Amino acid sequence: MINVDSIESEKLKKLIEGKKKYLQKQTNKTAAQFLQEEIIFLQNSILPVVQANTTILYYECSKSFVRAVDMAMKLKSNGLLYYLPIHSEYKDEPSVAIFNSKQFEPVGTPGNVLVEVVNMDFGGSPIKPVNLNINALM
Repeated sequence: MINVDSIESEKLKKLIEGKKKYLQKQTNKTAAQFLQEEIIFLQNSILPVVQANTTILYYECSKSFVRAVDMAMKLKSNGLLYYLPIHSEYKDEPSVAIFNSKQFEPVGTPGNVLVEVVNMDFGGSPIKPVNLNINALM
């Protein structure tokens, strides 16, 4: 599976990147704050909708993830661990990105779970885990 963005999502990503570059040059504090809010809104609220509705990969991810969440809730699960292979073939060391919404919470926080990859792929290569910080503003 290869991740190819739609024209709409590529244009939106370029717009966001342009706004980020302009933000770095902005000297007016009020204007910078407004621009930062606009970037966060575009990046966190609008881009996922555009990707889910214009790119087959994102659409399929959204569809399967929603089904998995629905089933987990029906089973009264306390959490959901979702694995999605992005590339079926790789030449280098395989890596798996991990998003754990509670990873920066203090130890002992209810719902805090340590997520680690302690397995190898079927070819015997060790998998390199990469923790994602999606909660970072930019």
